[in-house]
Amino acid sequence: MAQPTPAIYTVQPGDSLFAIAQRFYGDGNQWHRIYDYCNKQVIGQDPNLIRPGEVLYIPPIVPLKTCTVTSPRLRARAAPNTQSAILDTFPQGTVLTFFEVRQGENVDGNSNWGHSDQGYYFWLGGTDHPNG
Repeated sequence: MAQPTPAIYTVQPGDSLFAIAQRFYGDGNQWHRIYDYCNKQVIGQDPNLIRPGEVLYIPPIVPLKTCTVTSPRLRARAAPNTQSAILDTFPQGTVLTFFEVRQGENVDGNSNWGHSDQGYYFWLGGTDHPNG
């Protein structure tokens, strides 16, 4: 199945990621999807500082996938590797959602990581859907 193509948007005076997310998704709270999707290098470390003229890629809305944590605990991380910051921990039985599978650090023979719509990554080898 072909992946939907992202939209391209040029930041206008007065824009914010919240406003752009509201425009494209109907929900300003989805601003992190835009920030996390290939735009961090353009925007920089502060998502509140976008500048007119910056060109952003707006990820398409894709159906969320779900999985259930099967390991005793699963850590949500800032990037798809075990060296990145731990953002949260989920016990066995927790149902998680994600919108894409990213290749990352190979852990126990599996390099598939779920990228959640909350902006974190979790190793899919610790779930009931290790391949996404």
